[in-house]
Amino acid sequence: MGKKSLVPLALVLVSLLISTDTSQVMAANMRSFIEAVRRKATVVYIGSVKEVHLLTRTKFDIKARALVEVLAIARGTGVNPREATVEYSSFDDQTPMLAGGPQYQLAPDAKVVIFANSFVSTIPPGYLLQGSREELLQRVVALRDALKHMSPDHLKVNEIDEGDRRIQLELYEKLCAYLRASK
Repeated sequence: MGKKSLVPLALVLVSLLISTDTSQVMAANMRSFIEAVRRKATVVYIGSVKEVHLLTRTKFDIKARALVEVLAIARGTGVNPREATVEYSSFDDQTPMLAGGPQYQLAPDAKVVIFANSFVSTIPPGYLLQGSREELLQRVVALRDALKHMSPDHLKVNEIDEGDRRIQLELYEKLCAYLRASK
């Protein structure tokens, strides 16, 4: 192929990229931030990190396990455990943050809201929030408000429908009520 035959091909590719509907384009690592991931979580709970254990360390990642005291269950499997375990990816000064995320730095006494497949999870959580009670409340309110105002097109991008929206809004209200009451 000569240089002249590459020019039309390049123009076609540029035109294609420019005409792509960017609202439908999502990076693979953004998948964990769509509402469907939180909707599909079997268990959703608020907790306080009791212990953190380093499982493995590589040049690129740290695998850790946290023992979490369960303070409230917003969605569950019928059991009410006092503790939960969650394995997750982490980083520190020696092991930099991965561009693909999600990674967390959990420490004892950290407050968390976890969306996971079980209370004893070796699979990283679908979604995890951490911070003070006030920060968690603020972030859950932001999730709730964003979901309330999602257009039908944004619901599709987030892989949920109106029924899922109602279920998630009820979940966020439960989380907000607990976080407001636990001063």
